[in-house]
Amino acid sequence: MKDFGPEALDTRKKIRVLAGIPAYNEATYIGSVVLQTRQYVNEVLVVDDGSTDNTARVAELAGATVIRHAENRGKGAAIQSIVAEAKKRNPDVLVLLDADSQHNPNEIPILIKPISEGFDLVIGSREAQNDKTPRYRRIGKKVISHSTRLASKANIFDSESGFRALSPKAINELELKEKGFAIESEMITRAADKNLKITEVPISNIYTIDGSTLNPIRHGIDVLSRIIVMISERRPLFFFGLAGGILLAAGLIIGFKVLHIATTTGQLAIGSTVLTTLFIIAGMLSIFTGIILNALNSRK
Repeated sequence: MKDFGPEALDTRKKIRVLAGIPAYNEATYIGSVVLQTRQYVNEVLVVDDGSTDNTARVAELAGATVIRHAENRGKGAAIQSIVAEAKKRNPDVLVLLDADSQHNPNEIPILIKPISEGFDLVIGSREAQNDKTPRYRRIGKKVISHSTRLASKANIFDSESGFRALSPKAINELELKEKGFAIESEMITRAADKNLKITEVPISNIYTIDGSTLNPIRHGIDVLSRIIVMISERRPLFFFGLAGGILLAAGLIIGFKVLHIATTTGQLAIGSTVLTTLFIIAGMLSIFTGIILNALNSRK
């Protein structure tokens, strides 16, 4: 365990810190997470997202304020509820952490320190200890983080980390809409939209095998699909231009082959000719779509 010194325990006396924990069927870990978190914050708020176990009861016994969703609405919806409550409470810092014990609450002091230095969104990065994560998860994390950088243009290396701190400005200006796990990437892209100051701090990489009941492949695909939608909305010229360029290039390559066959054999490959035409038309339409949508975005 890291030792942050006696001043770390006085964090909540210097500034008002609210911790928000989205939780779904986390009765095994939630009590310990709440108890450890309470050392560094003024209040722990747990949003029980329709759990079917004793998550809410255990959190209450550990000293947390609990808000319950009648049904499972997704991590993003739980974080939206936390942010809405933070707007009412007006803390100096909002700390978000997961309920599955994969974040170390003892690192809250180093996570919130950049807020006092003028940053609005601080993300706990596990990049320095990436070797502690299974290889397939590392690959997925890199793909998602790179995609998030494309969407946000923010140089963030661990966009999936749920351990983060928000300033009052971020709390009040971020309007989050994602209901699922793409909420972390959306938070970064919307913070970038608002010109909020974003940074990362190194944190421990704690990997628990039973910490998640989600299929990692399905989870990754779901998050990536939502990020792709964000890219298409935020950077339409890049997204549709790239897609159109690929289609156009494919059409031209097939077209050159058709032309070569026609000049050497005197025969026209009808199927390949049709495919060439379709690819070129689709590519041009995609490029023009990107240009038009980019122009409309510029007027907003």
